[in-house]
Amino acid sequence: MGMVVQHNMNAINSYNKLNANVAGMKKSSEKLSSGYRINRAGDDAAGLAISEKMRSQIKGLNQAIRNSQDGINMIQTYEGAAQESHSILQRMKELASEAANGTYQNEVDRDAIQLEFDQLNDELDQIADTDFNGTVMLNGGQMADGLKAANGKFDYANSVREAAQIGTAGGYIKGVDTGAYKGTNKETVTFTYTQKDDGTFEWKNSDDALQTVTSNANGGFSYDGAVFAVDTSKLVNGDTIVVDFDTAAAAVGKGPVTTGYNIDGADTGVVAIDKNPLKEAALDAVITSEKIAEAANALNGLTLTYTAAAGATTLTLAKVNGKAPDNTNGVEIAKLSENESIRLDKDGVTLNYIKKGDAAVKIGELQTVAAKANAAKAGNVTVTVNLADATYTPAKANSVSIVEPEAKVSQADSNDAATAPLTYTDHLVLQAGARTKDSVDFTFAYSTDGMGNLKANLDISSRANGLNTKNLSLATQEDANAAIDKIDNAINKVSMVRATFGATQNRLEHKITNLTTTSENLTEAESSIRDTDMASEMMNYTKFNILQQAAQSMLAQANQQPQSILQLLG
Repeated sequence: MGMVVQHNMNAINSYNKLNANVAGMKKSSEKLSSGYRINRAGDDAAGLAISEKMRSQIKGLNQAIRNSQDGINMIQTYEGAAQESHSILQRMKELASEAANGTYQNEVDRDAIQLEFDQLNDELDQIADTDFNGTVMLNGGQMADGLKAANGKFDYANSVREAAQIGTAGGYIKGVDTGAYKGTNKETVTFTYTQKDDGTFEWKNSDDALQTVTSNANGGFSYDGAVFAVDTSKLVNGDTIVVDFDTAAAAVGKGPVTTGYNIDGADTGVVAIDKNPLKEAALDAVITSEKIAEAANALNGLTLTYTAAAGATTLTLAKVNGKAPDNTNGVEIAKLSENESIRLDKDGVTLNYIKKGDAAVKIGELQTVAAKANAAKAGNVTVTVNLADATYTPAKANSVSIVEPEAKVSQADSNDAATAPLTYTDHLVLQAGARTKDSVDFTFAYSTDGMGNLKANLDISSRANGLNTKNLSLATQEDANAAIDKIDNAINKVSMVRATFGATQNRLEHKITNLTTTSENLTEAESSIRDTDMASEMMNYTKFNILQQAAQSMLAQANQQPQSILQLLG
């Protein structure tokens, strides 16, 4: 092009190149400072779409890892509670085995064992209420205080419990005054509470009651002279109290009246004996306890063998149950206990003693008896004692006793302080992946024949393990032995719950490992698309930096070219 002023094409060209180099260096600088190759869709539209999809999956995977770890933490919390339940059950097994031992004949001993047993039993229900971040899984939907879950919630703030049978627990019944109790009838009566619209209340007795209840101004009621104090602020309509009323009775003892005795005539060398070998008067006079009645009844079926020489008028006792009797028996009267204590004879010869006053009475005294004939033949006569049973009914005073309900009554109602609701579930749903399909419902299911009739679920409460029934006690050897079997089943149940938790935890740990590996590989793939190769980009930056400076220099040179035209004007 010639020498022109209006269009300096060299300057224009240099200017355009300068702008291009500035833009290139700007992009290169942006990539270097951000670390990303793609900072906007224009950098790489396809790469942006692909990498954003990968980013979404990576974030989902990383959250799934955290979700799974939260699941493990939750499981470990519940498994820790179950572990403590195991410890309690093992101790209860130990106590039951101790009570089942025959060395405990004193009721006080087993009562002392029962105290700890009952406390441990109650603690099983408290442990089953363990929650993780407000979620309960181990109590089968019923709290230790009796509140049941509704729509998956234990809502203390808004719950109003259902009408129930009330017992002495929970402060519902404040006391029973029996000072004026008449003991008119022996009966069991159900009393039902009703709150009226005007704020007053009334108690009604069951239709089969023999008398009529009177509602008291203090909230309770009276029946046959017994006064019941009740905290009506804790009651709801329809609550019931069941009471056993008993009448006084005197002690009744009945001796084992002798109904006869059988003589074995096969080896009889004598004619017969002329009177009963047992003293009926002694038997009838000493039935003052259940133990004495049992001792007297033990004489039934006793075989007595008498001998006589030829021409003798008396028969001498030779054997008792086939053994030679010891008429002294080595019994020291001073060592006998009070009236109703029993001392059994040694060596299998049944001679029963009691201490009556300062004397000892030999129950079923064995004695020498006379023969009917004046001159008996030489030989033996065997007699088998045949008695009617002895019985004893102890004295009983007038009594009033509350019949305790089978289950605890919930103390959660509108009168209690509000607390945040707890969630109840019997399975665990975890979002353990980046996709909808990766949501996993960990339902804890198992089966075993080693749990008796217990249900295969997560409920480890005393109630679910069959341990909190009124019949479960250690009062006798038989009760303690029965308790051992129930505790064994409960231990097996808790073992299965813990094993289920452990298996699920192991699965989650494998899942976390897999999620971590997948996230790592996807992150690497996303990095290869999205991230800047710093070394390569630094070369671009250097190139554009040099080109920018060259373009600026050329633009300056091109702007000087029109100056030469002024020489022509001179």
